[in-house]
Amino acid sequence: MYSSSLVKNTPQGNCRLAMIDDNPMEHLIFKKLCERYQLFSNATHFSDARMMLNLLTQEDDTEVCTPDVILLDLQMPDFNGWDFLQHLESVYTQFKKPVYVYVFSSSIDPADKARSSSYSFVTDFISKPMRPEILRMMYEKHANVA
Repeated sequence: MYSSSLVKNTPQGNCRLAMIDDNPMEHLIFKKLCERYQLFSNATHFSDARMMLNLLTQEDDTEVCTPDVILLDLQMPDFNGWDFLQHLESVYTQFKKPVYVYVFSSSIDPADKARSSSYSFVTDFISKPMRPEILRMMYEKHANVA
């Protein structure tokens, strides 16, 4: 699923978020939270991490289409969050702006949290479900710098 809203600005600012998760219910919950608290109104949603990776690596003007924040699920079929992080690591330095990657997982395994922090561009590990205070903190942190 891809939405062209990734390249549009909103009255709230131009902080762009891309959510990557294979579970449609997670997308729905996230959308409802964003609507309720008026945050990340220009979020883009992907059910396949390869689609986001392709967008990041094939765009001519990556600064326009590159999100400010990526919310990444780890457990997805075929091409999972770990695959995405590994591939992103090889292109991350080519971005013209910082991209803040948050691992968003239902995993309670401390090894997953430690492994995700081994990637220098991973900002934090957030446990599911998304809580409004975490969403607000994320938005306020990145809307000010976007």
